[in-house]
Amino acid sequence: MVKENKINNSFLLSSDTLSWYGLDMVFMIAKDLGFDGIDLALWNNFDSWNIDYVKRLVDMYNLQIKVIQLSNNVNKKEIQYGLELAKELNVKNININAPKYYNRRATKFIAENLPLYQKTHSNVNFNIINPPKDYLLTLIPQYSFTNMAEIFKTYKLKVALDISNIEEEKFDLHLIKKIPNLLPYIPVVYLSDKDKLGKGHLGLWEWNMKIPTFLKKLKQLEFDGLFSLKLNIIKKDLADVDKIKLILKKSKMYYLENYVNLKI
Repeated sequence: MVKENKINNSFLLSSDTLSWYGLDMVFMIAKDLGFDGIDLALWNNFDSWNIDYVKRLVDMYNLQIKVIQLSNNVNKKEIQYGLELAKELNVKNININAPKYYNRRATKFIAENLPLYQKTHSNVNFNIINPPKDYLLTLIPQYSFTNMAEIFKTYKLKVALDISNIEEEKFDLHLIKKIPNLLPYIPVVYLSDKDKLGKGHLGLWEWNMKIPTFLKKLKQLEFDGLFSLKLNIIKKDLADVDKIKLILKKSKMYYLENYVNLKI
C-alpha cells in the first residue's frame, strides 16, 4: 500500500542563482516556472534593500518570500534589516552563510548575538548554511561553523543544509544514515548538483552522489521544511534567458520526479 505524504513542502528559487538580474526579473522567472516562493539573498540584489519595493513584487507576482538569506559578512545592520523584512512579510527562516575563518568580526557577532536574537524573535529560525569543504592544505580552516553538531549544541542554532557543500563520501556514508536524527534541526535544504570533479551548485541532474536516495529518505521521514534551488550560473549563460529557464525547469522536474511524485 502506498503511504500518502501529507506534508506540503515548498520549492524555492534562491535569488543568488540569478544574481546578475534585477529582483523583478527573478520574481518573473520564478513565477513563470511555477516555483513556490523566493529565497531572498540580500547581498546579491541591492534592490532587495527597499522594503516597499520588495512588498510590491510579492503582491504583483503573488509569490511569497519564504527565506531571507544573509551574507557571510553579517553585521548588526544586515541582520536588523533582515528581521524588519521578515516581520513585514511573515518570513520564518533567516539563513546566514558561514563566515570565512579569518573574518573574526562576523564569527564573533554570530556567536555572541544570535542566541539573543533567537530569544527575542522566537518566531524566526536563525540558520547557518554549512560552508563548503576546505581543500586548502593548511592547518587553518577556510570557514567557521563547519561542524553541524557544534552549531546545534553550542550555538543553539539550526542548519540550512547545502548538500552541494558536503563531500561525496560523507554524503553517501554518513549524512543519509544520520538524517533521521538531524532533521529536526534542518528547516531548509539547498538542492543543487555537482560534477565528477567536485564542482558544485550545478543543475539537478548530473550528481555523483545519491540525491534520489536522500530525497526518498526525506519523504519517508515526512520532512516538513523548505527546499531551495541554489545554483552557480556563469555570467555568459545569464545572457540567454531561455537557457536559464531550461536549466531551472530541468532542476524543478528532477525535484518533482524524485520527491513530490515519488511513491513511498
